[in-house]
Amino acid sequence: MKSMFTHILAGVDGSKESFRALGYALSLAGRYNATVDTLYSIPPRVYAELAEREIKIEEPSGDVKFISMLQQEENHIRSLVNEHASKQGVTVGFHTRVGDPVDAIIEFISTAGIDLVVVGSAGKGMADRLILGSISTGVVHKSPVPVLVVKPES
Repeated sequence: MKSMFTHILAGVDGSKESFRALGYALSLAGRYNATVDTLYSIPPRVYAELAEREIKIEEPSGDVKFISMLQQEENHIRSLVNEHASKQGVTVGFHTRVGDPVDAIIEFISTAGIDLVVVGSAGKGMADRLILGSISTGVVHKSPVPVLVVKPES
């Protein structure tokens, strides 16, 4: 019998909600023997702000290098994703895209053979979603595959 899910995508952005969603994705992967990919989508305005700013990094060897603040943020999120995954004994793919997070997730679904998407939600009310928008709502409405929205604990 074929497993219910074989390839799960978790959207991550560094928020506690996205890491809660990653935890659910990793748990489901263990249950269904599925693979997990994560997608970190950087909105263009954030990319423009952080890509040109550099920070100084001192290597353990004493060497000094400069990396963009954007690369530092991506490295930090990648490290957190790998830390969460290793605690559950799961290897994950980490992917980065620049662009609207909803569009990036939908594009990734269509090219990577994803059969379940897991995203976090901050639990905003209807008025906040109308004013601010919601990535999870956008993914639910546009996704060709099932979407599990992980909401904050009550």
